[in-house]
Amino acid sequence: MPLYIADYLAGTAHLTTVEHGAYLLLLMHYWIKGEPPASDDIARRVTRMTNRQWAKSSGVLKSLFCEGWRHDVLDLELAKVIEKSTIASANARKGHADRKPTTASSQETNTHHTQNHIDSDVGKGRDAPTMKSDRGSPDVERLVDAFLSAAGFPDRSRAPPTWYNLVDRAALWVKSAYPANMIVQETRLIAEKSPSPKPLSYYEKVFATAFARLQQPLPTVPTPRAESTYVRRRSSQRQSIREVLDARIAAAEQQDQSVRCDEVCEATSRLVQPSGD
Repeated sequence: MPLYIADYLAGTAHLTTVEHGAYLLLLMHYWIKGEPPASDDIARRVTRMTNRQWAKSSGVLKSLFCEGWRHDVLDLELAKVIEKSTIASANARKGHADRKPTTASSQETNTHHTQNHIDSDVGKGRDAPTMKSDRGSPDVERLVDAFLSAAGFPDRSRAPPTWYNLVDRAALWVKSAYPANMIVQETRLIAEKSPSPKPLSYYEKVFATAFARLQQPLPTVPTPRAESTYVRRRSSQRQSIREVLDARIAAAEQQDQSVRCDEVCEATSRLVQPSGD
């Protein structure tokens, strides 16, 4: 397993000693098996942490991986190994076919040696993953073809080597109920912005974000009937307030007029009274 020390130290400077050990165990397990842990529980057992240690450090460890414990750098390195092993195997078969066969035992030895070479590179007991049509259901195969076409690779044989497990990833997209039209649309947008292919984990992050937006409830809009009822209620309240104010103003004016009348009558009575002289 290649280890780029400078990059490793730059990305893990915040880890504790225990977390360093756990991270390396996860990387080695990933490299040997050729795939990430299938669940958080398996990842915990790989790190050999206690439940308390895992509860404390799992968040930090997950931040070093993509969704589903995938790792872009290891995926790229595994793809290189698989491509190298495939080329070596093809060259070995071609060279063996060009030579005159000797004995059955020697043929069996050469074949066994080639198979051991492949297994030692990508993990024992694991065949090199390829995008074969018989690996996915019809829905998955249709989604794979649509994704590749939207990404600019209508021919599967021309897809990037790092996408060797696209069929398996597409099966997870179908299982997660991602709409096919959403995947195609988002993939086309990515292809328009960046002609060079991205890791599959990059597409999955975009798909997850777009799917989360689709799951958000639409904002509620008040119905016309509820709005008219509200307006009528407010209008009725304003009318009632206006009537009360008008009644108070009228009462004040009437009271003011009666006061003035009393004052006039009193002044008039004083004028008409005969003087004492």
